[in-house]
Amino acid sequence: MKEVSKYIDHVENTILVWTILGLAFLGFVQVITRYFFEYSFTWYEELGPYLGVFITFFGASIAVKSSNHFVMDFFVRKLKGRKQQLLCGFAAFVSAVFCFLVVWSSWKMVARSFDYGNTSAAMHIPTYIAYLPIPFFSLIMGMRFIVRGFSLWFLPYLLEDKKTK
Repeated sequence: MKEVSKYIDHVENTILVWTILGLAFLGFVQVITRYFFEYSFTWYEELGPYLGVFITFFGASIAVKSSNHFVMDFFVRKLKGRKQQLLCGFAAFVSAVFCFLVVWSSWKMVARSFDYGNTSAAMHIPTYIAYLPIPFFSLIMGMRFIVRGFSLWFLPYLLEDKKTK
């Protein structure tokens, strides 16, 4: 199971890194062509923000798994032991609720875009495809926050039971 988890981590990180590098490369090419050839790729004006949304939500879901999100831990640092774990678990559950609200509202946006049949101006792709990373990765973030909350609340008890047996 650990090997599968490591493989998934590797695939996620590889996709994220190559997407960021691809966006940076396309941006570099766009600047060069504008400066030297006075030509601009119209499709990049759409693709750049779409990839930015993908990178943001995909990276945020990875950050949840690796506990690398920005936290305001002033009160958490004042607590010790079990109280600290309970507060962190509660924060994880609240974060999960927020993520599921984002899933719900963004899914409505995707469905509306699908129903209207909107397409992007330059690339002529359905706009709902560009919006899909928002509900998809928000759902993953919410599930990962729930896993973290349960592990903070219940994992210490399960580990104590194994030690006493």
